[in-house]
Amino acid sequence: MKRLITLFAAVLLCGTMFGQTEWKNLVTNGNMEGEQDPNWSSFWCHDWRRGLSGFTPESEQGYDHDDPEKGQFQGFAEIIVDPTNAENHCARVIARSEAEADAEENKVTPDGSTSLASWDCQFFIYATETIPTGKELRMTLKVRADKDGSFETQAHWKPGDYNHYQMFGNVNVTTEWQTVSITATINGDQTQEANGKFMQSVAFNLSTNAAGNVFYFDDVKLEMRDPKGPAEFEGWFNMLRHGTESKDAIGGNRTNFTGRDGVTGVDEVARLVDDPVDGAPALNVTSIGWNAKKINREEAKDEEGNPILDEEGNPTYTETEVDCYVKENGDTLTSIDNWQTQFFVSGPHKFSPNSKYRLVMWARADKPATVETQAHRLPGDYIHYEMLGNLELTTEWQKFEFDDQTITSNQSGSSSMQTIAFNCNVLKEPTNYYFRFEEFAANLADVAEEERVLGSEDVKVLLPAAGQTEGIESTIDFTKCKEILEYESFSNLVNENMSAQKSDETFGFVDPTAGCPLTDDGWLADDDTNLVVEMDDVSDDDTNLILFVYNLGLPEDKKSIDSKFRYSYNKWFYIFNVNFLTKDLIDGIQPTKLQPVANEGVIYDLSGRRIAKPTKGIYIMNGKKYIK
Repeated sequence: MKRLITLFAAVLLCGTMFGQTEWKNLVTNGNMEGEQDPNWSSFWCHDWRRGLSGFTPESEQGYDHDDPEKGQFQGFAEIIVDPTNAENHCARVIARSEAEADAEENKVTPDGSTSLASWDCQFFIYATETIPTGKELRMTLKVRADKDGSFETQAHWKPGDYNHYQMFGNVNVTTEWQTVSITATINGDQTQEANGKFMQSVAFNLSTNAAGNVFYFDDVKLEMRDPKGPAEFEGWFNMLRHGTESKDAIGGNRTNFTGRDGVTGVDEVARLVDDPVDGAPALNVTSIGWNAKKINREEAKDEEGNPILDEEGNPTYTETEVDCYVKENGDTLTSIDNWQTQFFVSGPHKFSPNSKYRLVMWARADKPATVETQAHRLPGDYIHYEMLGNLELTTEWQKFEFDDQTITSNQSGSSSMQTIAFNCNVLKEPTNYYFRFEEFAANLADVAEEERVLGSEDVKVLLPAAGQTEGIESTIDFTKCKEILEYESFSNLVNENMSAQKSDETFGFVDPTAGCPLTDDGWLADDDTNLVVEMDDVSDDDTNLILFVYNLGLPEDKKSIDSKFRYSYNKWFYIFNVNFLTKDLIDGIQPTKLQPVANEGVIYDLSGRRIAKPTKGIYIMNGKKYIK
């Protein structure tokens, strides 16, 4: 059982062989390193810097109310030296605290609230042209902050000319630089074209922390393209693998189920319990009623308002149980939202408009109850109120099956739906809700490769030296791969499910017939070098894949090659990041059995397949090319 894969040079890996709409970047100076046009910038802000001057009337910068001491500055974002890297520049925006806003007596508040509005301080990506309805928009940037937090994103025409509250959803930030990339399909609410407006800006509402924060942005892109049409249906890909019964249904990075219950309404990994009706595993959330209580925890203070400390000087606290929701004489004094208790089912796939999905689930409750369904991006990141309609639950298990459904533009919104939310507090009474899932599936043709990867590991393999005429035997341990992909034996897997995946821009496992460059007389181009890897067999204990590696003309100074093997089972992938190293680099790194394998006189075709009886064509033998 042998399989040959040939690695060719970078020219084979160019993406031009795959037709797709090109992304058009709509920002200038996204790396914050170039000189700024005095009349134009792709990066604006509304903040509270004082005493700024020197901007031109053409740039439309200035203070609102023309008050440089009291008004809000509306203009170009501040570009500074990156505090974490003196060789780099980035944009900085300072979101003031609520106390600072109160002290200046110019606090921005939402209607009906006394809290500081999230849009008190804003950062804007100002595109070089308007963005029409129906376009795909991809935002990519690096971001960090002085404090962990988040910010909201909105759609605007010009910076500050508001269109819609939802653009890319909320973005979480930490004190470390991280890269964010989100793609959305633009809808009519965001463009407001029906009202004679347009969309040209993405707004970040940064005042989401009453204590204030400082945000930093770098390497910003805002790219637009025409959306791809619906993919041909290629079968269902179940993102839950084995539904509620899966051993990875709860816990780990692949948790598909999230619960939000209790008076705090905090999202947590869903509870997996034994159902009291039939004893089988079920996912559980519990709604609350009008008699719900909560614990108020406050820092203890003396009569003069000073903190009361313990013996070690730490603050002490008092805890008081209070009514959370009260109903008197039939009147609601404080309402309970239907989404106070929620259950979420999620997958890695982000659904775009017109894409297909399928859901198969069971549900019941301790009392007859109505459950609403919504479309979310991630759990709690709301997109639209209408997803599957209302589910009428009884005390008996019922099967709910939604087959061959199509995502609407409202459900996908601007941030790509990947979660279905179940609102369980419609009844307004304490009730246990139980769920079981068999399938949450997407069209396999729509599912990106990275959404199907369950795990990966790094391995090192000995690379024969340049000019070496014998191959090298090595092994790759499949123990972890087998465990994660959940198969007993891969003796038949090697031929059926092993596939190739390009890695970086230099080398990768590719099909050499998909664009292999040839000279006019049919020979491989002189600047091409290749490495042949023969997938030979599995070890007797069925844990190791045996490789034979042949160097067929790599440059002498080539001592390292990075690539990937990809293995699949039940449509899920496991990735081996393979690092081929010469002996002087690998010594002391990989304690694997290595032995030379003579390949004198062995003939290969251009795909790296061993040929017993060559016919007419081009072949490789002993590291050289021959034509017959």
